[in-house]
Amino acid sequence: MKFLSFPWLVQDHIQKFMEPTELLFLSFCSLRCRNLVSQMRHTPTYSVFGLEEPETMSYALVKDLKRNNTTMLTWTWKRHVWGIVPEERSWLKSKDIDFHCKIIFEPDSTALLWCHTENQSSRKRFATALHSYMCEVFRVEPEMQFKLSLDYMDELPYTNTVRDVTLFDTSVNSNMVDEFLERFQVTRVLFSKSMWPNNPLKNSNRLSNLNNLFIHSAPWLDGSKLLRWNFENLVVSYTGLWENDLINFVNVWLNGNNTKLHTFFHLVSGRLNNVAIVDQFELEPWNPEVDQLEYKLPVRDYCRLILAEIDRTEMGRTGVLVRQSDGLRAVLRASMDYFLFHVLHD
Repeated sequence: MKFLSFPWLVQDHIQKFMEPTELLFLSFCSLRCRNLVSQMRHTPTYSVFGLEEPETMSYALVKDLKRNNTTMLTWTWKRHVWGIVPEERSWLKSKDIDFHCKIIFEPDSTALLWCHTENQSSRKRFATALHSYMCEVFRVEPEMQFKLSLDYMDELPYTNTVRDVTLFDTSVNSNMVDEFLERFQVTRVLFSKSMWPNNPLKNSNRLSNLNNLFIHSAPWLDGSKLLRWNFENLVVSYTGLWENDLINFVNVWLNGNNTKLHTFFHLVSGRLNNVAIVDQFELEPWNPEVDQLEYKLPVRDYCRLILAEIDRTEMGRTGVLVRQSDGLRAVLRASMDYFLFHVLHD
């Protein structure tokens, strides 16, 4: 390889202009190439496994705080693929995997590995081995993240814990959701992007094990379910909640319950009279310089655009609610579209 014949400074300069996928394939070429890539100043990042369609998985890196992803590669085990397919095959061999693939480059330069195999355990070992490799060479954090439809959960790599999970539309029922949450300990966020009204989260018995739950659409969420939940951060939109449900939610907190709560955010798009809800409580004036709204990192990561919109929105009511039992304070903010309840933990 001519690249290895260049002086070290030239090699280093060339690598700085290479895309992450190009660096990945360079590191595959030899042990010396792997060492060269690993010696670069990689910024530690998180990985995301994507399973959104049949027989295809992607591996991406979260490259910035806006959660923009760089797809490193995609692989498929379909029997046939469309487009121009090279004749040459490459063997992927390690102590854990041994099968051959064809490499196809998409128009956007993303690499597609076509590795047809009927052996599911080999596919899972490949995904697990790839992540271990990225941890060593690219300083990827060991905790994985998933974006998937639960229809394909059996293809996920071997692990017991996962940092963040994003769920898409699925045909499975609540039992499969509980099986997923039993198999994988979600250490940070579960985010449901499904718009289907019959979301399997509806009857899940294991959501209470989570700390942070964000749901894009939850018409099935009623007051009784809300009062049974005890999350640190809960962000929901398009729910079945009414004014009295939110009043009861705040009263439960006032009575000393829901002790983990930091932030509850409800997007309602004008269906509820949020101002009337806040008017049910005796509030102190809010001084934003004293009682600053400091959100937990998961909320900042996933709700950046919503929080920016709230800051630009003229609120109908804002005030501070004080819990008499311990003096804990919470900020209530309400507009036509938003209801925000944020506990001011020291």
